[in-house]
Amino acid sequence: MDCRLSLIRIVLSMFEYKRSHGFVIWGAFWVAISVLIGAAGKHVLAAEEQLAGAELLNISSKYGMIMGLSLMVLTAMRWMGFWTKRPPWPERFLSIGLFLFSGGLCARAFVPESFISELLSPCIPFGGVLLSAAFVVVAIQTIHVLFVSGRLD
Repeated sequence: MDCRLSLIRIVLSMFEYKRSHGFVIWGAFWVAISVLIGAAGKHVLAAEEQLAGAELLNISSKYGMIMGLSLMVLTAMRWMGFWTKRPPWPERFLSIGLFLFSGGLCARAFVPESFISELLSPCIPFGGVLLSAAFVVVAIQTIHVLFVSGRLD
């Protein structure tokens, strides 16, 4: 039990305000897992003629790859000092949205009639909204940094 609590504390500390290392790890994880998800859709489900599941994994793989890379880029921009005084809401929205959207699609593809699939299926649209909201926040923060606070070079 003590080991589990320590692991939970370590994971939560990675996503603290001043430490954004967790976002890079999470983004890199999703990029890596997206390759495997795409391969599973192409080679496993398509071979078994489960085309609907293969298409879900294809979508999940594409979004996981793009959003995982976006998460790493946003974190790098924060490290370079672009948004130094702002909380990492875009990174948080991307992290949660990526899990709900891509994770929900994977659950629907691999185990369509399971409790996990039924639990995550309603979360897929909410995950998509969070992915979009992350980039809306990025746009607002960028406009504020460049035009409102006068850091336009």
